[in-house]
Amino acid sequence: MSFKPTPEELNEYLAYKSPQDFYDSMDNGIKSLEQLDIEYQENTILVCGGMAAFDKGLMNFLNEYAKYQQKSGCRVVLLSEVTAEYRRYTAMKAEFPFLCTPHLLAKEMIVLGMDIELNDEIQRKIRKNRFLKQNVKLVKERHLNVGKGYAEAWVYYANCYIEKLLDYIKPSKVILWNQFYAFHRIFDTICKRRKIDVEYMEFGCLPGTIEFDKNGQMGESEVTKKYKRFRKQEVTIEEYREMVEILRYLKQSGLNRNVQPNIVLKSQQLYRYNCKYPTIVYFGQNDYESGLRPYDIKAKIYHSPIFKSTVQAMEYLIRLSIKNRWNFIYKPHPIMEALGLETKDEQNSNSKYMLSNVNLNELIDFADVIVTIFSQSAYISLIRNKPVVMMGYTQLRGKGCTYEAYKKCVIEGQIKRALKNGVTEEQRENFIKHCAQLKKYHLVDDLCEKDMQVGRMCMMMEDEDGAKY
Repeated sequence: MSFKPTPEELNEYLAYKSPQDFYDSMDNGIKSLEQLDIEYQENTILVCGGMAAFDKGLMNFLNEYAKYQQKSGCRVVLLSEVTAEYRRYTAMKAEFPFLCTPHLLAKEMIVLGMDIELNDEIQRKIRKNRFLKQNVKLVKERHLNVGKGYAEAWVYYANCYIEKLLDYIKPSKVILWNQFYAFHRIFDTICKRRKIDVEYMEFGCLPGTIEFDKNGQMGESEVTKKYKRFRKQEVTIEEYREMVEILRYLKQSGLNRNVQPNIVLKSQQLYRYNCKYPTIVYFGQNDYESGLRPYDIKAKIYHSPIFKSTVQAMEYLIRLSIKNRWNFIYKPHPIMEALGLETKDEQNSNSKYMLSNVNLNELIDFADVIVTIFSQSAYISLIRNKPVVMMGYTQLRGKGCTYEAYKKCVIEGQIKRALKNGVTEEQRENFIKHCAQLKKYHLVDDLCEKDMQVGRMCMMMEDEDGAKY
């Protein structure tokens, strides 16, 4: 659905001509909470995210989720982190209570190049608060050309807004769509300090699903951290056979969380690769919304034990490919590419290896081996029966489905093993079992129209018999 801003809405994007406009917008946004018409109610679940801006069936899912929770005595409220025209879209689609963030706190809404003079209160607050300083660093890394003082002021006001919002709504639980970007990192920390339960929500590992996790996402998910326990979860022969059919459907349909471009890949873009040599396809991820950046001890332990960024890993893989005479293709994450989060020098030096506007399924089919730190494209690759080398941690960790390379010294050997052996029969059986376990214990169906149900219809974080992992 194309949803264009009206002239009045478009003016919001053009309204920030001075630092005073920034301060006025932030102050007015926080004051607007005083007129909040959502009354306090016990057992309120506050769902936070910019889903209305990219939807993909999520607003319908949230409507059904709100109805489901209402049956058990809970009210769902949406904090829609969107701008201008998407506020109107939220109002059109949401069938339950909602409010929208102030314009400058909406996801991706940053006024670039604007210097903000910081008052004593902001400087003191940031200086004395370690987690606020960490988020200042993240904003500066995430948004190129951010002005002097802007990140500090933005983080300060985000913190103030969240504190006041929680004072008014007093939720019993907060659900964050994506754990890792700055606004939600701040939200997460404040909730935990206030002893408010937090869950994390995202598109599921398998296409057609939604994932809820009480502990964290990607490498911080319970499926990842407690991989030995999850791998022992029971599935029946019938559930295993059902997953065989689901995976066959996912492969044949090419279902993906994003609509794939209709491009004849081989004839238009792959002519330059030498068919005498094997082809390695490396998938990048959104470093800033997957727990990788800023790269600190937590990122190293839970997400990427070797590499600090997509580009650093790519440069290492290029050297291996030159040494071994492998064709090498780098598929960047579309958000990283669209926002220019790789420097021009990096883009220019590696552009001969990069493919952008391609059909993901066709690219995977062309490859001999898929390599990634932790792109969820690994699941699509296994669905399409391509061997995968993992250099970081996802829900695939320890499940016996992939070639795991969590030390730099083993990466080359694991790629060679994957080239030699492909997807082994044991890996294939393990993958089917893993996906059956995901469906039974972890993934919820996204309720979008499709020929087969991929996740559970139950909205709870446990199965109907109360079994947990």
